[in-house]
Amino acid sequence: MGMNPLENFRMAFESLWGNKLRSFLALLGIVIGVFAVTAMISLGQMATAGITQDLEAVAGRSIFVQPNFNEGQDFSSAPIREEDLQALQALPVTVIPQLFTSIQYESKPGERRSMQLQGTPGDLPKLDPTNKIARGRYFTDLEARGGLAVAVLSDRAAKDLFPGREAVGQVARLYYPGGARIDLTVVGVLEPPSGIFGGFGSSATVYTPIQLIWNTSPTARRGEYAFVILPLKKGADAQQVTRQVQRIFESRYGKGKYQVQSTESFQGTLRSVTLILQALLGAIAGLSLLVGGIGIMNIMLVSVTERTREIGLRKALGATSGQIRQQFLIEAVVLTLVGGLLGVVLAAGLLLLITATVPFFKVYILSPTTVFLALAVSALVGLFFGVWPAARAAALDPIEALRYE
Repeated sequence: MGMNPLENFRMAFESLWGNKLRSFLALLGIVIGVFAVTAMISLGQMATAGITQDLEAVAGRSIFVQPNFNEGQDFSSAPIREEDLQALQALPVTVIPQLFTSIQYESKPGERRSMQLQGTPGDLPKLDPTNKIARGRYFTDLEARGGLAVAVLSDRAAKDLFPGREAVGQVARLYYPGGARIDLTVVGVLEPPSGIFGGFGSSATVYTPIQLIWNTSPTARRGEYAFVILPLKKGADAQQVTRQVQRIFESRYGKGKYQVQSTESFQGTLRSVTLILQALLGAIAGLSLLVGGIGIMNIMLVSVTERTREIGLRKALGATSGQIRQQFLIEAVVLTLVGGLLGVVLAAGLLLLITATVPFFKVYILSPTTVFLALAVSALVGLFFGVWPAARAAALDPIEALRYE
C-alpha cells in the first residue's frame, strides 16, 4: 500500500486535531515567537518612518551652512557674504540667508528678558514651507528690501510679548543689548512646530527684515549673513548637492571654516540607531521562537512514543520509513506554519491598534518581507526540530512496535 503525500497531510492533520490541547500548547510557543519578531521589526520600521516624517516637518529636506563653531569660527570670522549667495543660486536649491542677534524686551517695568531676533527674506513661508503662518501674514519681499519696521513672531514669542492678547497689530518694543531701541509692528504669528522635534523649534523668536537689522543693530555688518538654509528643489539629490555646497565654500575659504550639513545626514544617523535597536529587539524576540521550536520537538517526541503501535501497524501494512518520516515532518511544519500565521495576524492587529492610538506612530508598516521571513523562519524551526522525532519514528522496528504496550 503506497502512501501519497496528500494522504500523509490528511493523517498529519488528523493526528494534530486528535490531540488538540497538546497541539495548541506546541503552537503557543511559535505564535508568541513569530508575534514578537514581526511586531518588533515592524515597530522599528514604524519608528524610523515617524522620526523621518517629524524631522521633515521641522526642517524639510534642507542643507544648512554656518560658521564651523567646532573649529572655533564664529559669525564675525566666518560670515556668509553676498557673493557666496550668488554662487549658491546655481544649485537646485532655494537660497534663504538669515541673520541672528539677541534682543531684549521688558517683561515687566525695569525687568528685561532676552529673545532671538532673526533676519529673513520676505515671504519666508513660500521659500520654506516648514514655516506656517497661524494668524496675520508674513512681511513681503518689498517690505523686507525696504527694511520696514515689521515683525512676525514665533508662537512662543507672541505668548511672551503679549500674554493673553492678540499679537497681530500690536507694536513690539525691543532693545538691543547695547541700548538702542526698535519698535516693530507685528504683522503675523507663526504656527508652533509639531511632532517630537516640536520642542526644538519652540524658541521665542522675532522675525524681521535683514535690511532692518543692518540698519539698526550695533553689531551686524551690512552685506554679511550668519546662516543659510537651502531647501532642496523637488528631485534634487541631497548628498550630491551637499558636496557641491561644500566645494563652493572650500574653494573660496579653504577647509574647516564653514559647516555644511543636511537633514538627510541627521536621518542617516537616526536610521543606524533604529536599525541597531531593531536588530537587538529582533534577536530577543527570536529567542522565544527557539523556545517554541524546542516545545514542538518535545511534543513530537512524546507523540512518537505514544504512537509506537500505530507506526508499527503502518509499517506492517507496507509504509516505508521515508513515508513515516515524511508524516512526522509534515506534522511539525504544519504546526509551526499555523502558529506562524496566527503570530503574524496577531502582530498585524497589535500594530493597527498602536497606529490608531499612539500619535508618534503615524504610518502603518508591515512589510511583506517581514511576514515572509517570519513564516519562513517558523517553517524552518518546524523542520529543524521535527527531524529528530521523525527519524526516531521512522527507525522503529515494526515487530517491536506492534508488541509495544
